[in-house]
Amino acid sequence: MRLTSLILALLPLSVTAAPVSWSSVEGNWQVVSVAVKAQPGQTYIARDPLFMGARLAFRPDGITWLRGTSERSINPATDNCRSKPRLTAANGSQQDADFRFKYGFNVVCGKNAWGPAPGAVLSILADGNARLFWDGAQLSLRRIK
Repeated sequence: MRLTSLILALLPLSVTAAPVSWSSVEGNWQVVSVAVKAQPGQTYIARDPLFMGARLAFRPDGITWLRGTSERSINPATDNCRSKPRLTAANGSQQDADFRFKYGFNVVCGKNAWGPAPGAVLSILADGNARLFWDGAQLSLRRIK
């Protein structure tokens, strides 16, 4: 009986999820998959060579695309973040209308959204990988460092 009481007393502590912080996403990531919603006017395709193999670095002081692809070069003026980045909870109108999901975070660069309007949204998966919702495409990211 006392063991059951102890387990029940500890249960709320074990099911509480820790919030995602910027430090948990810091590092280098590579695009390993691209998914898109089938809709008229979609500019990207599944496994789009514009993004496949591209790499980016999430750092405490900014976000840098490290490597583009042969079909998409990096434009540091618009692609990179040169201010302190942070994550804010994404919900409702703050999310890209093409991709709605429960556990996402707006990527903020300084005081502005990072990425093409309405801004990038990052979702960290249970397996340690991530999804980056970027300009109507879902980029699957794998940590490389």
